[in-house]
This record gives sequence, C-alpha cells and structure tokens, in this order.
Amino acid sequence: MRQLKRGKHVSLNGRTRKVLVVDDDPIIRDMMVDMLEYEGFTLRVACNGLEALKALRGNEDYLVFLDVMMPAMSGKEVCEQLEAEPATRRRHKIFLMSALDKLEEVTSCKVDGIITKPFVVDDVLSALEGHVE
Repeated sequence: MRQLKRGKHVSLNGRTRKVLVVDDDPIIRDMMVDMLEYEGFTLRVACNGLEALKALRGNEDYLVFLDVMMPAMSGKEVCEQLEAEPATRRRHKIFLMSALDKLEEVTSCKVDGIITKPFVVDDVLSALEGHVE
C-alpha cells in the first residue's frame, strides 16, 4: 500500500486546503475519514450535497471527495452550482466518487478526477499525491 509523508497538508498555488469528504453512506464516509486521518490530513465531512455546498461556499479552500449519488442534492448538482457561481468556480479541487455504472452521468462535470467505487486506498492516495506538500 502506498503511503504519503506524514504531517503534510494539501496545497494548491500556495494555499492550504482541508480535505472535505462528502458521502451519504456512513460506512464509506467513515472509511475515508479513518484512512485520511491516518495519513495526517485535516478533514471535514458532509452527509449530503446541501451540507457540502454550504462548506464550499465558505472561506476555506478544499480538496473534495464528492459522492455522485446522494439524497437532497447529488454530487453532479453540487458541481453545477459551484461552476455557476463566480466566487466558487474552479476554487476547489474536486474528485467525484462514482459507481462504474454512473460514470456517463458525470462526464460533463468540470472536476479534477473521478474515483470509481468500489475503490482501494491507493486510488484515493493517488488523487491526493499531486496536491500534497
């Protein structure tokens, strides 16, 4: 299993970012949190798209792992809202998490990557690798 250097943070253009994990499935959310906390990242979690949108409209910058299929607001709808607002457009690094049979639905989303479910730890760490200092 790949490991990143401990005590690091996510950064882009010199700005520190927290990691936001958004998933309505508590098992996946908890697994992501455990894995990323073990790697030393500062985290925030959201259980649905509405909670995610509230966090992403705030003052902090995030690298986001965003589930596609959620109640209240889907990951695709979150991406569309963020892209429509000048203050949030392309401000966050977003990685969608999707089942293989849902990939066609998200190809139009302007995101930084897609992680297919079920995923392995290396998939998540690979997504982070280019953004870690």
